[in-house]
Amino acid sequence: MTPRMGRRQFLVRAGLTSIATATLLEASTATAVAAGPRVSFRLVSNSRTSTVGGIRHLAQLNGEGIIVDSEVVGGGTFNHVLDTSPVPKTILASGTWKARRLLEFHLIGTYGAIAAGMTTLEIDLVPRGEPVRVAVLEVVCNLGAAGLFTGEEEGFVLSIPGTPFTSGGTFGPFEPFVPVAGGPTQGLSVFNLLNEHRD
Repeated sequence: MTPRMGRRQFLVRAGLTSIATATLLEASTATAVAAGPRVSFRLVSNSRTSTVGGIRHLAQLNGEGIIVDSEVVGGGTFNHVLDTSPVPKTILASGTWKARRLLEFHLIGTYGAIAAGMTTLEIDLVPRGEPVRVAVLEVVCNLGAAGLFTGEEEGFVLSIPGTPFTSGGTFGPFEPFVPVAGGPTQGLSVFNLLNEHRD
């Protein structure tokens, strides 16, 4: 990812909208109540830990999901990178993630077909060749053009209980960061309104 990469190019390269994920989401929401509120989310983002003893960790996360009433379905992929290693940086783990349950969802406001808000999910991290770990993922979307701000940085916070990557742990959770003072965070997230309206 480079600072000059456009939003469209960034999303295409990240492979955000895979046919497999879209099929999963469609099948999982087929029985949802039609009148219920439906909101989807997408993210392609990087978050990192604090630096301890010259070591810092980076999480690269992408995925999507749908929230219907008090339920959520979704998933994606991740890399866990040793951020302070030389380029190409060392990948410590990689795999997939899947939503387990919805913990919180707050819609801040809408702007046309998209929305700003925050959601917190309990997820399964499924690293290749390693045990599944339960984690907590918070996804945040701000819409500057609409003046809609959550009070949190755009992107995601990932906490993995029972590891150094959680509140009170050695490194703390993975959190959004601003690489250049006053610049954007390292990634994109968005909420989409799915309820169809016709005249």
